[in-house]
Amino acid sequence: MPRSLLQPLTSRTTLASGASAVLFIGVVGWWTWAFHATPVVPLSHPAPPAPLDAAAGATLFGAQPDSGRHDQVQLLGILAFDPGHAAAIVSVGGDPARVVPLKGRLDDSTTLSEVRAHSIVLDHDGIQREITLPAAANPDGFVR
Repeated sequence: MPRSLLQPLTSRTTLASGASAVLFIGVVGWWTWAFHATPVVPLSHPAPPAPLDAAAGATLFGAQPDSGRHDQVQLLGILAFDPGHAAAIVSVGGDPARVVPLKGRLDDSTTLSEVRAHSIVLDHDGIQREITLPAAANPDGFVR
């Protein structure tokens, strides 16, 4: 009796069909694992961008490179009594702070052209640039 039950399983087409079914189940299982497994991706941080060289862009149109001191102006404070009598406390290029009156010169080619509530406007050879006050470290502090 057992021999009669095993007889249909020994034909070549039945064995090939069984092997292909096992292979198909294996491939489907592998692809299911491949799509549902969490990929291991190493964390990579992009390199920081290179700083822009403004002097190279200026020389492109024929301008002579300068020392860049007029770009290093720090606004430390504003003294405004009325619109015609105002001054700013500035530091240029890391030098000690000094008071510059309205229409006063910071250096040979830079003048203080305007004083506003929270910023100043500098005029450097006809080009105006606004510099704002830095944010207060303790905005609730009391000053007399």
